[in-house]
Amino acid sequence: MGRLKNTKHEDFAQEYAKTGNAYQSAVSAGYSEKYAKGNSYKLVEISGISERIKEIHAEIEKKLIERSELEPPMSDEELLSLLYGVARQRPYAGRTLIKTTTDGETTETVKEYQYSPNTEDKLVALDKIARIKGMYLDKLEIGITETPVFVDDLGDDDG
Repeated sequence: MGRLKNTKHEDFAQEYAKTGNAYQSAVSAGYSEKYAKGNSYKLVEISGISERIKEIHAEIEKKLIERSELEPPMSDEELLSLLYGVARQRPYAGRTLIKTTTDGETTETVKEYQYSPNTEDKLVALDKIARIKGMYLDKLEIGITETPVFVDDLGDDDG
């Protein structure tokens, strides 16, 4: 898709992708405060702008992944595999980035660790798996066992 031809729309999409605030983004893009107060949410709903916002988010995510600040999104299979592993209390390896600043100089080190899920982690994972599989009823079902009887207690008068 690329940049939008309407520069106000493009500026709005860029700002909205960063802030998520329609009003602030509209004002920053050059719309009047009066217009922004009543109509900024409509800008988000315009198909070209909403598609551009999604595109900008994808570009940001790609840059973060390339800079190793964010791992690629987890697939459904990977998510379920991790949940099943936690439910079975299988240990797994992890890593964390540690930034240390000494005398104004920042160093980054990656610390790897082994994590073993505890009983609470197991119960939470089992609950999430049960919800994913639809094992819980989220609504109450009420059944009527008798035939309802309606009583006309208003009488024949209209008044």
